[in-house]
Amino acid sequence: MERVQALAEKFKNQLAQNANKSELRQTVLLILSELDPSPAISNYPNNVSVIMPYGSAEPVAINEPDIIDLPEIKIAEKPKQIMVEKEVADHIALEPLKDLKGAIGINDKFQFIQELFGGDEKDFESSLKTINAFNIYAEAQFWIKKELRLKNNWDEQSVLVKAFDQLIKRRFS
Repeated sequence: MERVQALAEKFKNQLAQNANKSELRQTVLLILSELDPSPAISNYPNNVSVIMPYGSAEPVAINEPDIIDLPEIKIAEKPKQIMVEKEVADHIALEPLKDLKGAIGINDKFQFIQELFGGDEKDFESSLKTINAFNIYAEAQFWIKKELRLKNNWDEQSVLVKAFDQLIKRRFS
């Protein structure tokens, strides 16, 4: 009975600590095996409990699987390096920007001017200056929708429009 009391105490502690269901189930099975030492509940040394169907005559023996030594497989380091580089790129892509003009590279600048601003560099520069002057993202987003998207007839699904929007979000994050 001491074992049952100890297991009951363990169960109470697991409940208080919000233990997962499998731990709770294992403790309950241990309690049941102490209360009813019949062969219906068998505990094996590897902490796996097997519940036999009620009324079965004899428990079925389960043989341990043979352990097979597999050769060690070497994995190339290249995919890991690519993942690290991608994580760094993702992290940099989400960092806040203080100034849009300084954050836009030369290639992106020319693409934005040609595709989004119809080749008008002055319009691009003044738009960046106006966007930088806003205090919150909602103001900038409203102005961009009203002045730039409608005026320049931007395609919302365009990769360049999405890239430009990402820069604006970073500016106000």
